[in-house]
Amino acid sequence: MTSDQSPVAVIVAAFDEEKYILDTLRALDAQRFDSVLQRRVLDGFRVIVVDNNSTDRTADIVREHIDSGPRFPVELISEKEKGTGFAVDTATRYAIATGAVFIARTDADTLPEPDWLAEIIRPLCAGKRLVGGRLRARTDEGVVNTVFNVIGNGWRLGHLVEWYRTRNEPDANRRSFAVCGPSMAFDAEIYERSGGFPRAAIDDLDEDLTFERRVRALVGAGGIALAPEAVVRISLRRLHHFGVRGFVAWYGEKNRDTTGKTVDIR
Repeated sequence: MTSDQSPVAVIVAAFDEEKYILDTLRALDAQRFDSVLQRRVLDGFRVIVVDNNSTDRTADIVREHIDSGPRFPVELISEKEKGTGFAVDTATRYAIATGAVFIARTDADTLPEPDWLAEIIRPLCAGKRLVGGRLRARTDEGVVNTVFNVIGNGWRLGHLVEWYRTRNEPDANRRSFAVCGPSMAFDAEIYERSGGFPRAAIDDLDEDLTFERRVRALVGAGGIALAPEAVVRISLRRLHHFGVRGFVAWYGEKNRDTTGKTVDIR
């Protein structure tokens, strides 16, 4: 494969995602690049799927997609240690070792909009080191998702609240928006210098928040950007499984076992 020459890689961690992952891969294959700069930087980007020891047909579906001849090359690697942090760190370090300069990340149950990659990479080309995009709910999971999207229209207010809440914290902990795994991008140098994603299970540690704090401690707020047009549609299956109260508790508790429920999403 010649994909190791691409300066841009998109990593996707997957565990038992046979229901969703083909839609995610097709959405990534439908990415479009409208400007000359975008085409020069992004044409030929590759997708790296890291299978986190799935027990279903996830890996087989990825292989079938590879065999179908997608527009953009797809590679399948594996990480057997349970945990999103383990999986995304393995995939990121593999991407860097095989030539990636810019790395974007999304999840295996998402639908990135067609211009997502162009928008999430744009601030990196302008010198930012870590970029977060916007999350919207998928439209194929019922009324709860519609309500989520309506509430999500007030994202600017949420950013203001987060800024106010953390305004007196040390620089590593201050922020006005969250950089979330389903829609983020960063450069290879800052990943290695910061230590990257912690190799831990999602039950034990929020790998996205830890990585953001590590980067912020090095570059401050000026090195981190929001790309509001970089939209990814996410599944709300954890919300459907926990209910609203349990969903909020799961994200708010240091010990996530207090919800009494488990969604093994890696």
